[in-house]
Amino acid sequence: MTPILEMRGIHKRFPGVHALRNVSFAVKKGSVHGVIGENGAGKSTLMRVLAGAFPASEGDVLIDGSVVAAPSPERMLQLGIAVIYQELAQTPHLTVAENILLGRLPRSRFGTVDWGRVTLEARQSLDRLGFRVDPSARLDTISVAQRQMVEIARAIARNARIVVLDEPSAVLGDAELEHLFTTIRRLSQEHGVSFIYITHRLRELYEICDDVTVMRDGQVVASMPIAGTTTAGLIRQMVGRELKDVFPQRREPEDQVRLEVRNLSREGVLRDISLTVRRGEIVGICGLAGSGRTEVLRAIAGADRIDGGEIRIDDVPVVIDGPRKGLAQGVGLLPEDRKTEGLFLDQSVAFNITIAGLGGITGGGFIRKARENRLVSQLVKSLRIKTPDSATRVRNLSGGNQQKCVLARQLHAGTKILLVDEPTRGVDVAAKREIYDLLADLTASHGASVLMVSSELPEILGLCHRIIVMREGAIAAVLDGADATEEAIMAHAVWN
Repeated sequence: MTPILEMRGIHKRFPGVHALRNVSFAVKKGSVHGVIGENGAGKSTLMRVLAGAFPASEGDVLIDGSVVAAPSPERMLQLGIAVIYQELAQTPHLTVAENILLGRLPRSRFGTVDWGRVTLEARQSLDRLGFRVDPSARLDTISVAQRQMVEIARAIARNARIVVLDEPSAVLGDAELEHLFTTIRRLSQEHGVSFIYITHRLRELYEICDDVTVMRDGQVVASMPIAGTTTAGLIRQMVGRELKDVFPQRREPEDQVRLEVRNLSREGVLRDISLTVRRGEIVGICGLAGSGRTEVLRAIAGADRIDGGEIRIDDVPVVIDGPRKGLAQGVGLLPEDRKTEGLFLDQSVAFNITIAGLGGITGGGFIRKARENRLVSQLVKSLRIKTPDSATRVRNLSGGNQQKCVLARQLHAGTKILLVDEPTRGVDVAAKREIYDLLADLTASHGASVLMVSSELPEILGLCHRIIVMREGAIAAVLDGADATEEAIMAHAVWN
């Protein structure tokens, strides 16, 4: 059977960089095809060539067996190719319906926009997905997960035949992700829509994909049916070496309680949260989306207000009514959304690392560049941050290296209690291992205490000494990390 999509011998060269080397790639009609690889493997560049955003230096793109002459974004849209990037390209001040039909709003016989048809056609696209949202709602009033479904609805409204999803689970909770998977299955099986699914989460491949292509260093190293593959085998192909131990060995924490939270509450959000974290301990918090897991970290860090409760550090009561107060007490938050809340994207690596602790690099009211360069160089080296130099804008780094910059900032600021929200979201498998090693080293060698939220249960089970399970804004259970299982965690997360 002729593939609906085939890319043959694709090369892409930028000045000084050969980003894609002889890449060949095919997708069957009505299938879900996973694409995996480390950051920098060439996945995004290949998809931009497919979308017509980047012209290939060599090679051809074929749709239904025919070569596409002079691919362009407009031409590829006409051929039914829709790319939904991780950074959604939407217009937040317009309505859901306007975003779905953007660029092709139906007109009345008088040449004005036919708003009745706009609403009707948008609703039909949403209904086809089984997605309930008011077409007249402004886009900036709905959740990020709902916006992603609106983007899929826009693709379906354009009669897309091939939909590319770039890291969709980066903004979705477990229930929302399952809804997305249900939608993908329905569209692929009942309507013959083909999907290209890019992810760093290997378990998702086995839930939704029929085939998988592995990329490394701008080349395809393997392409095969997902059946019969193993996680260990895929990791080996991605990184070019064995990763026998994904998680570092856990070392026993000290007895000293570094952080204690007593009866922390916020009306409608958190109910009587009490927990402890010892010196040298990693405590995990997990639960379904909306369970209050992120809100616990933000409340402790002073990013969100609290209505009641007490926070104690080294058995001394403290008042943390803002992130600056938290930093002064040695409490640092690594937020879930590092791009909007954790980083100054248009500033340098050096700026992002030192901004929370300027005292050590200033003199006479001025930043001493020699001091700054020495300090930043040490942190870049010890955290293995891959950057051309410390003056590089942080937006130009990979997700894993951006996360390391946020972590380096906390180390420079002297943080002794790290509140880490989704530490490896959007990070490739090799960078994940480096972040795991860093967290383990901070606790074992430097006595730091880590309170970590993650939606990836293997991560929670592999790293944490104890596990707190949240449900409906309250603590449902506290489990020993060595004995806990995914089944036990989920039971406490969903059962009354």
